[in-house]
Amino acid sequence: MLHQLFSRSLSVYPRIYLQFAALVALLIAAEFSLGTLSMMLTQRALYRVSQRVRSRRAGLRHRRDVHGDCLDGNCCA
Repeated sequence: MLHQLFSRSLSVYPRIYLQFAALVALLIAAEFSLGTLSMMLTQRALYRVSQRVRSRRAGLRHRRDVHGDCLDGNCCA
């Protein structure tokens, strides 16, 4: 019964079903693309933050090597 109803409606409205299937496929693809894009942007943001932290630590290490352990210059009086 259900099969007959489904097959008859497919023969009557094939264009609507095809458009609906195309719309569903497009929505799935868009959701996948947005998920991938947000993941890539998140990874890029994390990479930038880690690069800033690394450069800040390298700068502090360099200052410590040049000036000794006293960063402000007042501790070795």
